[in-house]
This record gives sequence, structure tokens and C-alpha cells, in this order.
Amino acid sequence: MMPKFAFYIMVLLLAQCAVAKGPNLVWFTEDYPPFNYHVNGQVEGIAIQALKLVYRDLGWKLDDNEVMLLPWPRAYQMTLSNNNACIFSMTYTEERARLFQFIGPTMDNHVAIIGHKETDYHLPNLRSIGDLKIGVVKNDIGHQLLRQLGVDKESLVFLASGFELVQMLKLKRIDLIAYGDVIARYQFKRAGINPKHYRIVMPLRSSYLGFACNKAIDKRIIDKMNDALKVIRGRQPEIFDPEYFYSQTE
Repeated sequence: MMPKFAFYIMVLLLAQCAVAKGPNLVWFTEDYPPFNYHVNGQVEGIAIQALKLVYRDLGWKLDDNEVMLLPWPRAYQMTLSNNNACIFSMTYTEERARLFQFIGPTMDNHVAIIGHKETDYHLPNLRSIGDLKIGVVKNDIGHQLLRQLGVDKESLVFLASGFELVQMLKLKRIDLIAYGDVIARYQFKRAGINPKHYRIVMPLRSSYLGFACNKAIDKRIIDKMNDALKVIRGRQPEIFDPEYFYSQTE
């Protein structure tokens, strides 16, 4: 029979191995460049680089199979309904903070209504939308902000991704889009569209992007990741700069 002291030592070593391997988390994300997107079957971008550094600094192992790229509405619901799930990149709002535990900030994010420069749309307030149609991705921050501000569902056109938003805007199938301005700029370039032809018609919210986790996850894990991310931001601030990212990928 194993002595009691030796048994406790074995349990302690197993626990330490489990910590070293990392928490049992599943990560959901979407096509949201330059923060997260698919390249040759792998998720790339600013956010996944930051997440890998957090895991590395904590001595945890991040398996590529633990990161799944899905359409945003599905990823959002999967994170809410799974006790070990997290999602990125998510714009912080007080409303979302009641649903998720946030790790961040990683990047600033300015959400706006965007339209073509040639149009003469003027929106002093959202009551002046009239017959204009605004493209959104369901449960994306642009959609949630417009809903909170009382925009009728009839004024919204739901599309699957930011890439579709900019394409439909170019084709004039929609009049405007509600989206993060940095991400929209990248999506324009990705679609072969000159972003200089578009303008911010109305700012909606300035906040930050981060990682968001299910409320059931141990807060000590969230705190460790927040502390590690803060150290990384101080040590390597350039990796969180979209302009630096563009210079490395162009």
C-alpha cells in the first residue's frame, strides 16, 4: 500500500502537471481580420498571437484543436452555452460584461456607421435613418449597439461576415454598414476595395477588444490570463498595433 505522504506528493505532482498543461478551455473565434482569421486551415492574426503568448508565459499548452473559427452568431451562442468556452475578439461593453468574463484590453476598437464617400448621407441621430439599409452581422457589436439605440429591425440587413458587409456596400445592395473601423479597413483591402473611398458617417462607440469567457470559468484562471496579457502588452506593445501587423503581412 502506498504511504499516505507519498500519495499526497503524487496528487500534488499530477495537479502541477495539469496546471502546466493549462486549463481545459475551448476557444471560439470568427473571421475578423486583422485580429483573427483563417489561413491554410489555421487561425492567424493579432488576437491569436496574443493568446499564444499568454499561454506560453503561463507555461500552458494551447492546442490548435482548441481554437475553432465559426460564424459570429454561432460562436457567440456556443460561448454562452458551454461552461469551458471563451470567444475572441469581442468588443467590451457593460452589457456584455454581465454575460462574460473579459480578458483585456488587447486593442482599441472604434465602432461606427460607415458609408461611401460619394454619398451625401448625414445622420445627426439614428432617428434620421429613414429608408436607408444598414448591414450588420448578427450579435456583432455593430448590431447590438444599433439594437440598444432603438434602430428598427426593418432597417437592418443581416450578413454572415464583415467581408460580406464590405462587398454588399460596394455593390450598393446596402447603404451603410455598422462595424469596427479598423476591421472594416482590412476587409475593404481584402476584397480589393480601396478603403479611402469610404468614410465614417456616424461614430457609435469607442471601446476595446479582448477575450471573453463563460461566467462559469474559474475567476483565478481569468485573473492569471489578465495579468499575463498586461505584462505582454508592456513588453511587446508593437504586436497589438494594426499598422505594425500590416507592415509584417503586406
